[in-house]
Order: sequence, then structure tokens, then C-alpha cells
Amino acid sequence: MRNLCRLLCIYGSLGMAAPVVAETPHDWPAFLGPGGNPVTTSVGVPLSFSGGEAGKDAENVAWRVPLPGRSVSGPIVVGDRVITTSSSAMEERWMHVTAVDANSGDILWHRSSKATGRPFCHPTSANAAPTPCSDGERVYAFFSSNDLVCYDLDGNLQWFRSLSDQHPLIGNDVGMSSSPIVVDDVVVVTVECQGDSFTAGINALTGETMWELPRPRKANWASPRVARGTDGVAVIVLHGQDNLIGINPQSGEQVWEVELRCSSVSTAVFKDGQLFVPAGGVKVYDVGPGFEQPKLAWESSRISPSSASLLVSSYGLLGLNRSILVCCDEEGERKWNTRLEDAGQIWATPVIAGKHLYAFGMSGKCFVVELGADSAEVIAECELGSEVLGSPAVSGSAMYVRSVDALWKVAANDQ
Repeated sequence: MRNLCRLLCIYGSLGMAAPVVAETPHDWPAFLGPGGNPVTTSVGVPLSFSGGEAGKDAENVAWRVPLPGRSVSGPIVVGDRVITTSSSAMEERWMHVTAVDANSGDILWHRSSKATGRPFCHPTSANAAPTPCSDGERVYAFFSSNDLVCYDLDGNLQWFRSLSDQHPLIGNDVGMSSSPIVVDDVVVVTVECQGDSFTAGINALTGETMWELPRPRKANWASPRVARGTDGVAVIVLHGQDNLIGINPQSGEQVWEVELRCSSVSTAVFKDGQLFVPAGGVKVYDVGPGFEQPKLAWESSRISPSSASLLVSSYGLLGLNRSILVCCDEEGERKWNTRLEDAGQIWATPVIAGKHLYAFGMSGKCFVVELGADSAEVIAECELGSEVLGSPAVSGSAMYVRSVDALWKVAANDQ
């Protein structure tokens, strides 16, 4: 650190621009990243990259790891491990969890188990649709078949739960995709469909059910969120076509409700004491102490996310309405919008690293957008050559991308 400071001083005294120093790698432990908002201050993630042919002659791709079956989930990063899921074989009944060394791309461990529930889904999706999560000691992988499996970071099986045992009618023809979260030693999974619908709290250590809460019998693919009040008390937030509710993660008790028709695809995000909810545009709530009812701070119809979730950044609130990236200020007024030309269908939530946003279309094309206070510009269009439906993860100066058939590390060639 002393040498780094000395170097920066030398560059400053000579009037030269200091070299960009990559951020120290950090965990990306769940869907939408740390804190549930896919925005980091990371610098050094490449502004251009390409997958080449089957990973050969690639630009700014450190490694590509082919994996069995298909996946539309996102990867997570825990320490030096990148962890991802996939599903394979007839009806995608085989479920896979794989841990890859973040530096070398070597497979550290690979575990497989057979689905006990209903794995059927739309051909676009997969049984491996939910993104796994981790508490830093264990990995919790949930599948569309409503099987939940827990491994430690070395791949040792801790427990396995078939949620279909007590709920044989869960599932729909499109497939389930709500991602789990873990908070205060409770793994929270939400299963909402036209049949049996519920949210459950599972003991992270034992796999035992701590509580269940019935949910509306309507299809819902949005994931649960964690919101913490001004006193640090955690609340599980669920939303769907009927309402927005808060749940005590230890007891499963519903502690507040807002009658509100919300998105059943994009997921709410939480940042700096505020909950940003996709509902007829966006509605922003101030989260108070304890289990106090949140209060509406402001709302706007100028930003209306479709499949991808919102992003809360220093540039403003960003959302993708199909292929149009919209930015609003803290009062909901539109600051700017930028069209992602020929983006096609976008399922993955973009990520922000520093002042750049990375948005993947389903085709595998990534739009790199340079963000500004009053405008934004698409500065690159990058091709991986493989479908991407899961949201990427950013750690340090690298971005980890899960295509349907492989796991990629996008990092500068000189790294």
C-alpha cells in the first residue's frame, strides 16, 4: 500500500494520469449481487470483449468452462470460487452445481442430483433457472423442480429438500425461476403458481422448515428481497400481482402489507433505506425501523422495467423497458434514455461497474454503456456467441457470465 501511494504521488507531481487500479475482488453472493442492487464501484472490467469461436481466439476472455445441460441462472462469487447451476438429460431431471476456480477456470467440484419435483419448463428456460445464493459458508441451490440442495464450499452435501413432497401441485408450464435468499441463517424460497403457492423459511444449517406462509395462486417469477430498516432489522419483502408484503424472517409472520399490483417478473431492489418496487412504473418506499410499515417517498411512470430489475446508481435510477434504457432522478423525472439497437429479447438484469453498464441480450450480445449525469452512450457491442439469460456477476476487475452452455470470465487479456 505504501508503494502504491508513492506511485500515485509521483504521477501526480509529474502531471501524469495515475494508472487505473483494479478494485479488490469481492463476493457476489446472490441474485442481483451484494445488497440486492447490481451496482459496484469496480474498475478495470473490459469495455470490449468477444467469445471467439467456441472460446478460441477470444478477446478479453480469461477462460471459458463448458458445462453440462442448460442454464438460465446467474453465477455467484464466494471468495475464489465462482458457483453456477445447470440441468440436463431427459426433461432436465439431472440438476448440477459446479464450483470453478476464479483465477484459473479449473473445476474445483461438480455435484449432481436428480429432481424429485416437476422440472418441465418452456424451452427458453431451464430447470436451472433460479440463481443460487451463499452465506459465505454454504451454497444453497434452488431449481424449478422446487428441489433445494445445500453444499459447503468444498462441495460436501449438507442437506437436500424436496418441497414437492408436501406440495405436489406446485409448478407451471413456463417453469419457476424465483431465486432464493439467505438472511440470519434462514434460507427463504418463494413458490408461486396456479397450484400450491407458498413462501418458506428453511433453517440454513439443518434444512428443516421453520415456517410457511400461503401465497396467492397466481404465477409469479419475482424473487424475495431483504430490506433492513434504520435500526438494521431485516424484513423479507415479497411482491406479486396482488400486493407488497413484509415478513419477519425468523417467524414467517407477515408484519406489513401494501395493497399494490406489482410486477411478477422483475424484482424490487433495496438501497440506502429505500425500497424500489416495479409497480405500474416504479414506487419508492422509505423503510423505517423494526417492522414499521414503509412509507411512499415518490413514484413515477416514466421508468417501467419489463423483465430486467431496476438499478440504483449515483447516476440515477435505471431501468430497461424492453430495449430502451431509461434514467430518472431522485424525484422520478426522466434524465435521459438510450436505445439498445437490435438488442432482441433481454431477460438478464444489467450490471454496473464504475461508470459503465453491461446489458446482455438473449442472443449473447452485450451492450456496454458509458453513463453520465445528463446522457449515456453505447460505446461497444460485444458478442459471446452463446445465449445469455442469467444476470452476470462482477468481482474486482472481472465479470462472470453464465451463458446457457458455459461459464465465462471476462477480464483484460493482460490479467
